[in-house]
Amino acid sequence: MPQHKRSLGLIYAVNAFGADHQSSEHDSMLRAKPGSLQRRRLAEIGEFGDMDLRDLSDDKVRFAYTTQCFYSALDTLGLCQFVWGPSWQLYGPSETVELVHAGTGWDATMSELMKIGERKINLMRAFNAREGIGKEADTLPKKLFQPLAGKGPTAGVALTQEEFAHARATYYEPRAATRPPLSDARPSSPTSARVARGHDAGGTLSLPHRQEKGA
Repeated sequence: MPQHKRSLGLIYAVNAFGADHQSSEHDSMLRAKPGSLQRRRLAEIGEFGDMDLRDLSDDKVRFAYTTQCFYSALDTLGLCQFVWGPSWQLYGPSETVELVHAGTGWDATMSELMKIGERKINLMRAFNAREGIGKEADTLPKKLFQPLAGKGPTAGVALTQEEFAHARATYYEPRAATRPPLSDARPSSPTSARVARGHDAGGTLSLPHRQEKGA
């Protein structure tokens, strides 16, 4: 329910090949306990803090886009999302870096894998733009802005047009405010270097600015 999992709703709208619940990590992973497997895995690609499922702040948008890039990289690498992923899967981001190195000989960094995922997203959006499918298609059905019915904990929950529009605008921005500057600090261990390069001192992943022309 994207009314309840707000970042999922954003990715539903902007995803180049349509709404897909496996194109980014779900908001619920940000409610996992500190120190849990899910939170340790997420920390390998970015620090996001604790956010409510219904939060759709700029930080939540950053979480959505960062995990979208990682899932996109997994698609490009041809890896099963039930085995490889950013939080709950059998193997996490650091193991993905090691797999790429072991399988291909490429001494890839986490940042480089994320850039692969980002390029794939940009290329798909560029293809759509060429075919006449632009930002006007980045929408959600009207029913998803209506309050949920029933008597459960999500009764009456609704995503507003205003918060969705703000989040979508944030998603489009180069987001200098939501992406820390790139760091090339290299730990002494070759293994940890592959994992850590492209992170700042706090361990937060830096992604390149997105460039869209009419997409």
